[in-house]
Amino acid sequence: MSLPNLIYFLPTYIDLQNDVSRQKVFIKNVLEADIVAARTENDGSLDDEDFTKIRKYYGFGVPAIVGEGFCALRGQTMTATERLTSTYQGALTGLYDDFFDKTLKSAEDIRAMMDDPANFHPASSLEKLFIHFLRKVHAGIPDKAFFSAAFDKVYQAQLDTGRQLSPSISWDEIREITFRKGGVSLLFYRSAFTHVLQSGEEKALYEAGGLMQLGNDIFDVYKDEKQGIRTFLTACEHIGQVREEFNTQLRKTLSSILEINYPQAQQKRYLQKLLLGISRCWVCLDKLEKLEVKSGGYFRPAGYSREEMICDMEIPANMLRSIKYYLSYHL
Repeated sequence: MSLPNLIYFLPTYIDLQNDVSRQKVFIKNVLEADIVAARTENDGSLDDEDFTKIRKYYGFGVPAIVGEGFCALRGQTMTATERLTSTYQGALTGLYDDFFDKTLKSAEDIRAMMDDPANFHPASSLEKLFIHFLRKVHAGIPDKAFFSAAFDKVYQAQLDTGRQLSPSISWDEIREITFRKGGVSLLFYRSAFTHVLQSGEEKALYEAGGLMQLGNDIFDVYKDEKQGIRTFLTACEHIGQVREEFNTQLRKTLSSILEINYPQAQQKRYLQKLLLGISRCWVCLDKLEKLEVKSGGYFRPAGYSREEMICDMEIPANMLRSIKYYLSYHL
C-alpha cells in the first residue's frame, strides 16, 4: 500500500464526486432540452442506446471525467463555455460512431458533415442531431485549427478500425489502432479547452488516451466479441497478455504526464484522478482471467456468457478491489 495514495484517496474521491454532481446538474439544465426535442422529432434513426450514450456516457463522462482532468492538470476550474463545448463534443461522439457502425454512412457524407455542418442537409434525425451538436461545438471552440486537425485524425482512426473486423489482423496492428484511436480522441476532447498545450502535453495525453481506450475495450469485451471486433481482449489467448499491454501503457502514461511543463502538484492531482478511474480495469481483468480455467487454460470469449464477462463496478466488493489497486500505485 502506498501511504501518499492513502492520504490522497479521500480528497480525490470527493473531487470526482463533485465533478460528477456538477455535470449531472448541467445535463439536466441544458442538455436535456436537446434530448427531449430530438425524441419528439425522431424518425426512428435514433434509438434508446443513442440517448443513453448522450446522457450517461459520453455527454456525461467527457466533461465530468476527461475535461475535469484537463482542468486539474492546468490548475484552473472549467469555464462555462468549456463545459458547454466539452459536453456537446461528448454528446456527438456516440452519434458519430453510429455513422461508421450502424448506418454505414459513406465516407464522403461523413466528411461533408464534419467540414460544413451549417450547409449539410440532414437525411435523418440522427444526422440532424449530430449537426446540431457539432454546430454547438464550433461556436465554443477556442482554436479552430487545433480542433480541425484533431477531428481529422479521429476520422482516419475511425476508418482504420474497420480493419479490426478481419480475423487475420495482427497483434501489432491491434496495438497501433487501439492506442492511436484513444490518443487522437483524447486530443480531440482537449481542443474544447482554452489553455495552450504545454511542452510534453500532446505526447502525454496521447499516451493517456491509448490507456483509456484499452480500458474501454477491457469492459467492452462481451459486446466486441458478439460484433466480431478484434481487440486485445477478443484476440488474446491469455488475459496475462492484456495485463502486460495495459501495464506497459500505464507506465508510459505516468512518466509522460510527469514530464509535462506543469507544476508537480497539478501533475499529481491529474494522476490521482486518472489512477482512481483506471484501477477498475484491473478488477475486470481479474474476473476475466478466472474464466481461463473454464476453457482449458485459454481465454475463449466466444464460450462465455454475458454474465461471466460483464464486470459490475457498482458491486461493493468490486469497488473495494478497485480501491486496493489504486492504493498500490507509487508516484
